[in-house]
Amino acid sequence: MNLADLFTPSSLTKAINLLPKPPSMLGDKKIFKVIPVKTVNVTIESINGKLVLVSNTDRNADPGHKGNNKRKRITLEIPHLPKTATILPDELNVQTFGEDGSEGTAQSQVINDKLQNLKNDIEATKEFHRVGAISGIILDADGTTVLHNLFTLFGVSPKNINVQFSVDTTDINKQVLDGKRHAQKKLGGAIVREWVAYCSSTYFDALTAHPNVQKAYANWQAAEDRLGGDNRSGFTHAGVTWIEYDVEVLNEKGEPTKFIKDGKARLVPITNDLFATYLAPANYNEAVNTLGLEMYAKAEERKMGKGWELEAQSNPLSVCTAPDALVEFTAT
Repeated sequence: MNLADLFTPSSLTKAINLLPKPPSMLGDKKIFKVIPVKTVNVTIESINGKLVLVSNTDRNADPGHKGNNKRKRITLEIPHLPKTATILPDELNVQTFGEDGSEGTAQSQVINDKLQNLKNDIEATKEFHRVGAISGIILDADGTTVLHNLFTLFGVSPKNINVQFSVDTTDINKQVLDGKRHAQKKLGGAIVREWVAYCSSTYFDALTAHPNVQKAYANWQAAEDRLGGDNRSGFTHAGVTWIEYDVEVLNEKGEPTKFIKDGKARLVPITNDLFATYLAPANYNEAVNTLGLEMYAKAEERKMGKGWELEAQSNPLSVCTAPDALVEFTAT
């Protein structure tokens, strides 16, 4: 195989999409419907606070109308997530043990290793954006810059329920049910297949240590221990599966950033079309007028032929289509 063939956009893009994805709590749950689009913006319509995708219509035609529901349109820019690495010629001066390397096997492995590292970072960022979608506020890689605040964009209010774990008589079940009822009302009758709450470790510990929860948790923990499982992966109480999601990554400044902040939990109703990820095409000539892919990769030869600059990118926008149905639990 000619070495140049390994660096074509089609070869690299195919390779990076075939590489394994690192584990991700929300990505693996597959609650986000993936929708490829051909544009770098998505127009979303809000009907009484619920978001729906708008179909393309003739500019001179009247927009669709349904009763007296108040409609609001807004266009969201799809985030662009590129990352680069350098491949030096010396890194490609390798061959697989017992082979002559004439088929480019060893060189392919070097390239795949570079692509895998880039993909891992981008996939972690995509998961960070999914956490933003279940929280209603999508943040940039610095952990503070707001890319999209779904609450303010569509004029709905966030729902917070503060649970006083420090008080032994707090009715945990009642407060959880209040959160579920709020979400169900905002979902407008949609069928909820499952209730999940993603918690910080501090919230999970406070929940499972409360007197009104301890007995149920002890029974659950004993059953998990008999099966050799990890109880943090899903403790069911009040009809909600509470999952500890204590992932911490480094932001672009090198500072630790938690996906779920300490003392908080996010209640997520699992229902059809509540969450979506729109994929835009790459900003490459080869991707013009095509539907977006999960990942892209491309290489460019460096000055004086001293290796290649390798770029990987993804262009995902993850949103919640009914942000007023999102509930945040806090612990005091």
